[in-house]
Amino acid sequence: MRIYEQVTLGEKILGDVILKNGLIHAIGQNLSDDEEAIVIDVKKKYITPGLVDMHSHAVISSWPSLSSTDDTVEDTHPITPYVRVQDAIKPNDPEIRIIASGGITTSLVLPGSFNLMGGEGFVIKMRPVDTVSVDDMGINANIDKEKEKVWRWLKMACGENPKRHYGPRKQIPTTRLGEAWLFRKYFAKAQSLKQKQDDWCNAATKLSNNEQLNSYFPEDLELESLVALLRGDAKLNLHCLETFDIETMIRISLEFNFTIAAIHHALSAHMITDIIKKRPKNNITIATFSDIWGHKKELFQASTKAPKIFVDAQIPVALKSDHAITNAQHLAYEAAKAYHYGLDEHHSLAAITSVPAKALGLDHRIGQISLGYDADVVVWDSHPLSLGATPLEVYIDGIPQFNTSLRILSNETSKKSLSNNKPKSEFTEKPAKSRTTSSAILKNIGKIYVDKNHTLSSEEGNINIIVKDGIIECIGINCIIPSNISSYEIIDLEGGYVLPGIIAVSPALGLAEIELESSASDGQVVPISSPYDSEDIIYAIDGIKLGGKHLESAYKAGVLTAVTAPISSKSVFTGISMAFKTGARSNHIPTVSGQISLIRKSLIKNFAQQNIFGRVARGDIPLIVYVDSKDEIASLIKLKILVKNFGGNLKLVISGGAEAHMIAIELAKNEIPVILNPSRPTPRLWTAQHVLTGPPITNKTGIEILYENNVKIGIGVDLFSLGFNSYLLGFGSERNLIWDAGWVSRNSKGLISQKDAVGFITWNLEEIIGLNMSNGLLKGNIADFVAYNGNPFDISTKVKIVAGGGRSDILIDPEQD
Repeated sequence: MRIYEQVTLGEKILGDVILKNGLIHAIGQNLSDDEEAIVIDVKKKYITPGLVDMHSHAVISSWPSLSSTDDTVEDTHPITPYVRVQDAIKPNDPEIRIIASGGITTSLVLPGSFNLMGGEGFVIKMRPVDTVSVDDMGINANIDKEKEKVWRWLKMACGENPKRHYGPRKQIPTTRLGEAWLFRKYFAKAQSLKQKQDDWCNAATKLSNNEQLNSYFPEDLELESLVALLRGDAKLNLHCLETFDIETMIRISLEFNFTIAAIHHALSAHMITDIIKKRPKNNITIATFSDIWGHKKELFQASTKAPKIFVDAQIPVALKSDHAITNAQHLAYEAAKAYHYGLDEHHSLAAITSVPAKALGLDHRIGQISLGYDADVVVWDSHPLSLGATPLEVYIDGIPQFNTSLRILSNETSKKSLSNNKPKSEFTEKPAKSRTTSSAILKNIGKIYVDKNHTLSSEEGNINIIVKDGIIECIGINCIIPSNISSYEIIDLEGGYVLPGIIAVSPALGLAEIELESSASDGQVVPISSPYDSEDIIYAIDGIKLGGKHLESAYKAGVLTAVTAPISSKSVFTGISMAFKTGARSNHIPTVSGQISLIRKSLIKNFAQQNIFGRVARGDIPLIVYVDSKDEIASLIKLKILVKNFGGNLKLVISGGAEAHMIAIELAKNEIPVILNPSRPTPRLWTAQHVLTGPPITNKTGIEILYENNVKIGIGVDLFSLGFNSYLLGFGSERNLIWDAGWVSRNSKGLISQKDAVGFITWNLEEIIGLNMSNGLLKGNIADFVAYNGNPFDISTKVKIVAGGGRSDILIDPEQD
């Protein structure tokens, strides 16, 4: 098959690319074609090489997540270098198509990180093959192994995960001391075996024609992969985060003379760039996240500036998904966030293309649009680093994966490109220093979203906001500048936007600093002793701890209100704020039907009482139920109707809502709002198989269908605890809520306006949860807003001002850690 395309290349060159026989056949301008060519004029759209994800657990921890299909880690012993991911990959896993729809064409699938030596990974192309063969999906399928180096990829881990997993079993390693000893012990065994093999080979070369050795070639299948590493035939991918853990592993690598290809996660590594760069014999790649942090100790020192620090130190940096810790479908979003936090455009794109390709030893085939490379090419609907950028078509080995019509590929895109309104000069200029003031005048405002009914725009005239001692003195067109202007700080927004303070419906914000550390967390709710009574209900407010790093991070991003329920993994009733998890496991109420029955009995029994259940049944406070399944949501709709027949007014709120779009009409009819957690759900659970993942797989998403059917919508922080990892996926991501809202608007094809999207994280949540906040963007009110230096839905826009959120001072130029 041959495809001829007119495109804008990563180097910003307008030209043509010819894909032929699975390879990139030609690159240039006005290339000639022939009658066999399929010619696609993509109207100067951006194309990139296929994205390379160098850390994924996809296809060994399948969607939907089931114990029968989870083969992530052989956690029966901390040393298992001999197991192979290749033996557990499921070539018909639905994850493959979803991940490929984000432009990911190649993934390194690795074992999990409970074991010090986890086993051997496997690199696959993210496309199904007719043979339904794992081997045929492999990157090395059909290559000439005599002419081309065939790499192997090992996974090892250090730090919290192994000691946290094996420590409770009273099995080594319970400490990092034990970890280091086991590493050295087994590397010494492999080193000894390698020496015996070398001695055998040396002796064999000295034999005469009639002589033979008295022993067979020394082999040990359990150590074979480690010997391959010592011989330089395998690339080591090391899960390691703390500075001292990284230094320990570098020390061991020097002791046993092996190289580390990449240190993964490495969320403290930006503090020791000299150690990483100068001590090892090889140039280590850092494979990291852009902004994940905080749910355990070894993630707590993470910095959004880290990718740029590595680049400045000339250390290669790759961004990866760790799927399903983050959804690999949105790997480009990781790069976009790194770009927002200061990594330049070139290195941000390289971090998901050429850098991981080189770290895998595959940069001669993938990661670039170059002659003779694999024909892995992505056509984007906008700049791949812009918020919500989505592939229109993905070619893997020259084969289109989604059969996008020529009409769609040839259409002009309605999305704007990256940084359309200003140059990225902040990457070279010294950023403004963060500071506070009590009074300020905001001028040159482009737009103010006052509330759901009012928007002010610069098209109506020059609009300003004047804040005096934390109180809004004036907002709008006719503000008179005070005579004592010297007592105000003048802030030029340069056409930027002002929003009400963002509301975060979050799983643990304010209750936990390090979610996996009991001393740094409020702990988890124990199932109440008497399920129908209210005396044992937990109140989140009793455990709130102010001033922590998570709250500060959210505050700096304009999240000024948090709605938090007590942390729970086992209780049906988690407490006030009345967050109910009908899909959670419970020691006392094991079935979903039993959980809904418990809720029904508790409400009906207490209907006339003044306790918390009676107040819920009468509609004094909302009942928030965490649920994804359409069938379970339907049962809850019936519950609301039943309570109504008893004379009640149950204010039911669906949280989660992955399949809520399937019964959107009934939700709207019964005035039941939905808080989507997350806003872009995946079929990771059996009870969430019917999600709509969006283009190029589905024309619409669930949130669009809910919106079309007039369901009131909010967006919250992901509450789900991922199967083999007990921590909360969204913990620490409250600061990204503005991008979650922007993503929805930018990809709705004009259906959902920017104002509507702002409402999803502000006034809609205020109404859904019944916060009845008196603050607002009105004269005389306490200043409670966030201002940006541009459109907040542009990934390059920064937060300029944060006012309110319980503080009297106004924070100017906040900077994320």
